[in-house]
Amino acid sequence: MKKSLLTLVLCSFAFGLGFGLNNIAFSDVQASKVAYVNVGKLLSASKVLKSAEETRAKQTQNMLKWYDTASADIKKQSTAAGKQALIKKYEAQLTQKKKSIRDDYAKKVNQVDNQLSEAVNQKAKAMGYDLVFRKDSLLFGGTDITASVLPLVK
Repeated sequence: MKKSLLTLVLCSFAFGLGFGLNNIAFSDVQASKVAYVNVGKLLSASKVLKSAEETRAKQTQNMLKWYDTASADIKKQSTAAGKQALIKKYEAQLTQKKKSIRDDYAKKVNQVDNQLSEAVNQKAKAMGYDLVFRKDSLLFGGTDITASVLPLVK
């Protein structure tokens, strides 16, 4: 009888201790300040991205001119072996040109992504926000800080 009474008292004490610690843990929780940004607006303000898109368009136009020249050169060949050799040569060059354009653009986009992330982080921390979401991923709540971040976008 004494053992079961002692067990009951210890279990009650453990339950009370656990319940008390749980209440302390939940009482320290503070509400997070939430903000959101319109990423599309930030991207449209980025001069680096505009420059990258212009460069990509020019490179694409130059590649189309090159393609026309290569096609004409292939048509001039009279032998099938000569045509096949030129086709292989131009296909290798085309692959290299496409890779170069893609890599240059990806590098600029990555640079813009890093700049935007840094600008949003800097402004959000300065304004005391704990969380920042994209505008299109937030259903309700938060404060729009897009206008505050825009001057930091390069």
